[in-house]
Amino acid sequence: MKRHEQLQPLSRQHHNGLLMALLLTKGLKKGASLKVMCDFIYEGWTGELNDHFEREELILIPALQNKSFSPLLIQQLLEEHKQLRSIVQKVSDQIVTENEITAFASQLEKHIRFEENIFFPMVESVLNETELIRIGTLLHHDHSNNCINFPVKFWE
Repeated sequence: MKRHEQLQPLSRQHHNGLLMALLLTKGLKKGASLKVMCDFIYEGWTGELNDHFEREELILIPALQNKSFSPLLIQQLLEEHKQLRSIVQKVSDQIVTENEITAFASQLEKHIRFEENIFFPMVESVLNETELIRIGTLLHHDHSNNCINFPVKFWE
């Protein structure tokens, strides 16, 4: 399903997030350094994911107020953001194990699939074209980060 043009910036970031999860999974299978994978997660977080979460929370969710949008879906989105932030905090404190990296990769992929397959289609169904354009202007940005450019190819 093609995403509405105004939501495409978020979907492009989702593509990078799925790649990030895949590369972490490959790195784990190869026994890559936990420190290097932590650096990779932290760079992805500071380079794109944190901003992505904030845009969803500060732009997209408020646009859904007073709409017939499931509060349970919003609650799920926010809870998944909280879970991922919790792991990133452990990463930044350098207190992670292989289990946390596995959980981060798994939860990131699950979260992105939830947004792409359930959350965004519902957003597109409840917001009209004018509303989508209004939020789209706030979502567009110049981030061109790609996790594949990380200097250490721990997944190879």
